[in-house]
Amino acid sequence: MIFGRITHGLGNQLFQYALARNLALRLGTQVYVDLSYYKYTYPNDTPRVCKLQNFNIDYKTLNGSPLEYVSKATKLFPNRTLKPFFEFVKESGFNFHPEVLQAKSSVIILEGFWQSEKYFKENAITIKKDFTFKKSFSPQFDFYKNEILKTPNPISIHIRRGDYVNNVESSQTFGFIGDGYYQQAVNVIQNQFSDFRLFVFSDDKEWTKENFKVGKDTVYIDNPGDDGDIDDLHLMSLCKHHVIANSSFSWWGAWLSSLDNKLVIAPKNWFKNKPEMNTKDLIPDNWMKI
Repeated sequence: MIFGRITHGLGNQLFQYALARNLALRLGTQVYVDLSYYKYTYPNDTPRVCKLQNFNIDYKTLNGSPLEYVSKATKLFPNRTLKPFFEFVKESGFNFHPEVLQAKSSVIILEGFWQSEKYFKENAITIKKDFTFKKSFSPQFDFYKNEILKTPNPISIHIRRGDYVNNVESSQTFGFIGDGYYQQAVNVIQNQFSDFRLFVFSDDKEWTKENFKVGKDTVYIDNPGDDGDIDDLHLMSLCKHHVIANSSFSWWGAWLSSLDNKLVIAPKNWFKNKPEMNTKDLIPDNWMKI
C-alpha cells in the first residue's frame, strides 16, 4: 500500500498524488491519501482545500479508516522504517532523488512535495488519464473553451500574485515573478508565431486587466466559484502553448496539454532569495527557461 500525504494547494496535490500513483503502479498496489493537513489552519500558510475529487482518479482516503493507524505505528521504529514491512519516505531536498522510486516495502508512506516529472514520467500516459477533468462548474467555461478551440495558436499566460504578494511567507519564498519576465515571454511568442491569441489566467484579475495589456484580442479568463481554479486548470490544458508563473499550478496546466511540440516558457528563477533550492529537476528539459 502507498500512503501519500496530500498538502497545500492544487499544484502540490497533483505532484504528491502523481508520485504515489507511480509507485503504486510499479508495485501493483493501491493508493491511499492522507488528508489530515486540511483539518487545521496554519498561521503561515494560505488556507486550502483538497481538490483531487475533481479528477477521474481512483484513490482511498486514509482518514476515518483503520489503516490510519498504520502510519502511527511506524513511529515506534527508528526513522519510522522497518523494511520490508514499513518504509517512511520523506523528501530530503527539492531536486529529484531516484532512490525514492526504489522503495519496495509492503507499506510506503510518502511525505514531501515531489516537484519533478521524473517521479512519474515512466507512467505519464496513465497519470494524464487520471488527471482528466470531471464536469465543469463554471457557466462561462464553455464560452472560454470554444474560444480556445477555434484559435489556431491559443497561448495560456499565468500571472500569479495573490499570496505571492499578500502572504508574508509566500512573498518571501516566491514573490511575484515581475513584469519583465512576461514581456520577455511575449517577445518570444511574437517571434515564433504570426497568428496567436493570449488567454490570461490570474488570481488577481483586476490588477492583471489594468497592468497586463497585450492586445485587444486577449482574453482574460474569469471563472467564478469555489472550483474556478479547476476550470482555469482545465482551460490551460486545452491551450497549445504556455507561459507559466513560478507556480506548480500553471506547471500542471502546461504539462497536461496534449500537444507534443508545445512551447512552454518558464521562469529560470523559481524562488526568491532561496539559493539553496535546487530547481534543476523542476522544469522539463524541453521547456524554455528565461
